[in-house]
Amino acid sequence: MGGIELRNDTLIIEREPNQLDELAITFSDILNRFGIRHVYIAGYVSILAGRARSTEDVDVLIERIDEETAEELAEMLAKEGFWGPAMPLVSIYEMLNNGENLWVAPEDQITPHLEVKFVRDEFDRSSLTNAITAQIGDRAVPIGPLELQIAYKLYLAAQKDLEDAVHLFTLFEESLSVPRLEQWVTRLDVEDEYERLKQA
Repeated sequence: MGGIELRNDTLIIEREPNQLDELAITFSDILNRFGIRHVYIAGYVSILAGRARSTEDVDVLIERIDEETAEELAEMLAKEGFWGPAMPLVSIYEMLNNGENLWVAPEDQITPHLEVKFVRDEFDRSSLTNAITAQIGDRAVPIGPLELQIAYKLYLAAQKDLEDAVHLFTLFEESLSVPRLEQWVTRLDVEDEYERLKQA
């Protein structure tokens, strides 16, 4: 499968950005204007890596921001033509602070949409701190490190998660850091699942 390669912590994807990518790129651009650190994780990463499956949402973790920044972000999103069922978007801070996911989409669109959440635990923090770059054509977005993505997918253990893990592992087996992957496997207590994955 040509066109996808993991090279020095950069996932290089040789194709034009699709609708999901455009959504991620546009949202990244807005967050970057505020200097908000963020990282795309979960199903979107598998799809970026060429897994053919549908998804309705693009999961993005953001660092904790204060109420004032959240309000400015809400204004900017509205100005850029985004909407969310939790209108007005001004309640962004309250929702994120309560540990809820924030659902945001371009106007007139329900899917795909963004699921935005504050970094909550050590795994979220590690995704943010160790983010790698996904280079899509001439654009780029930060994504969670593949080793952690794979281990976390094994931990979630739903059918689509296990399939995502197999896809990422099989595709990037040569380029992954095995010590890093095994460290996450241990931390998430998924050694048995990992053994099965290696035999898949």
